[in-house]
Amino acid sequence: MRNVVRSVAGAPYPAVRTGWAAGVPEEASRRRGTVGLLAALAGPVLGATVLGALILHLMAGLVARLPVSDALGAVSIMAGMTVVLVTLLPFALLWVRRAQRVWADVQNAGQDDARR
Repeated sequence: MRNVVRSVAGAPYPAVRTGWAAGVPEEASRRRGTVGLLAALAGPVLGATVLGALILHLMAGLVARLPVSDALGAVSIMAGMTVVLVTLLPFALLWVRRAQRVWADVQNAGQDDARR
């Protein structure tokens, strides 16, 4: 059974052997170095920034329509704001969390370099 799990269509499946689900091994993060970790930080920071800007843009557009709307229009605008937040905010928070993890790796790599 183990051979079936370790191969897909007869070809070896390296993800099972390397334990990718456990995260980046400590040796790999040391090999990348601080510059590599800073480059890895750019993606999550950019993602969080873009999603934050999109949320603010959509919310500002909805708020701009609020003064000229009647009561039913105001309720639908509030519902639109809720939909925007419920849909996009979890993804923005995930990007922020991912960026925090990479930043912690950068800090740990800097401390490891200082100890050597």
